[in-house]
Amino acid sequence: MDIPQERSEGRIVPFPQPQQTPASPVERRPSGIDVPGADRLLEMFALADPLPGEQSGLTHLRAVSIGASSGAFYPHTATEDVPDVAASLGIRSIELMLQTAGEYQPEFIQMVAERARNAGVRIHAIHTATALHPMFDAYPRRAEEGRALFQQGIEAAATLGAKAIVWHGARRQDVVTDAGWERFIALSHDLAKASGEAGVTLAIENVSWCALAQVRNVVNFATRLQEIGTAEEVGFVFDPFQAVEAGANPFMMLAAMGNRIVDVHISDYQEHDPSARHLVPGDGDLPWSALIRAIAGSGYSGPMMIEGPLGTDSETIDRVRERLNPLIRTVFPFSPDAHRHDAPASDDVETSSVTVVSATTPPVGILRGIELFNEGRFYEQHEVIEHEWHAERGPLRRLYQGILQIGVGFHHTQRGNYRGAVQLLENGIAKVSDFTPYALGIDTESLVDEVQMCLDQLIALGPDGIAAFDPAMIPTIRFTQG
Repeated sequence: MDIPQERSEGRIVPFPQPQQTPASPVERRPSGIDVPGADRLLEMFALADPLPGEQSGLTHLRAVSIGASSGAFYPHTATEDVPDVAASLGIRSIELMLQTAGEYQPEFIQMVAERARNAGVRIHAIHTATALHPMFDAYPRRAEEGRALFQQGIEAAATLGAKAIVWHGARRQDVVTDAGWERFIALSHDLAKASGEAGVTLAIENVSWCALAQVRNVVNFATRLQEIGTAEEVGFVFDPFQAVEAGANPFMMLAAMGNRIVDVHISDYQEHDPSARHLVPGDGDLPWSALIRAIAGSGYSGPMMIEGPLGTDSETIDRVRERLNPLIRTVFPFSPDAHRHDAPASDDVETSSVTVVSATTPPVGILRGIELFNEGRFYEQHEVIEHEWHAERGPLRRLYQGILQIGVGFHHTQRGNYRGAVQLLENGIAKVSDFTPYALGIDTESLVDEVQMCLDQLIALGPDGIAAFDPAMIPTIRFTQG
């Protein structure tokens, strides 16, 4: 399809704004790489140093995975039933859209948390209902009550262990004046601080009818991020469907969001029939191969939430997986295991091999930690991997911590510490799940599945039966075979 182009004033301006404008992103591409078309956008470099604690480079390109929004099952499936439906379809990461004021209430949220826990499903984000939060309304009480309910949404996200709370932001008509825009900035700051205090990130989406519909809107907002909140407090939700529906270039939108993307929504768009909204990925015209490469290249390391209608049988989700999983697995144009730790690098591998090695091969400390893990020396693997965890500042930090926690969980299992074992295994599974089906040549999908079976067995045995846990169930960490 033809990707919409914004007018020139919508060009990308990085944040924080540099003193001088360097060469164009394409001119700054590494030598030896010459990919035509949209793929050139994947090589954009930050034009200024990253903000403290942020990662701007292409550190890991296999962290994205497929999840689903409860909107994919709306309205035939109640919100509280979504974890079970998702689990039945093999979906382990979901986003919950709260549809009514009653679904914000603590009792309801506690019940959903238990349902998700029993289903083995992780809630990545909570999506607020815009109509329930008229925080820009001229009637003060309506605005105040909308803000109070949003606070309940923040608390719900924290209770559910969600990383983000999704907000559409102000409507377009709310920010047509400078005063309206400043009010939006101020409210974003307020919500970001409240979210951060709860350990949740406020995630603002590029919705076609809202304040961040156009690239220039995101750019203007991004230049104010330092006063709005830290990377832990506020970020963006990238939605390529919403971008195209608004007439914005999705690749420019993604680039404008920089390294602040904390959630991704995916559904498809038909150029010849714009009224057919939110199709499942692959049923429309969006260029998924390039989009997935760009999403992975942004540094985002989480699930891409399907918003198109999935139904409750496996036919649709199987079709989506058949289309997207090969794209996720072939982000690089060469074998993902060309630089495995047990195979010498080939002379005929694509140029820029230094970048390739750093992106696809675990550090020596991680390899040693995996060896210790596989030998059952879980305490020693903890010490070795912890050094690498402290050293890594990018998204891979979460993978390392997940492997470390799984090992410590089995250490607690062997020592009879039921509470510690369950907690560490749960935490480790959640982190490594972000990097399935494989990462750095590690078969993360098998690791997650096999550790989950161990955890299920431990929970079935209970605190008094932990001594009966069969250590032969403990998996080894394996590398993919290509």
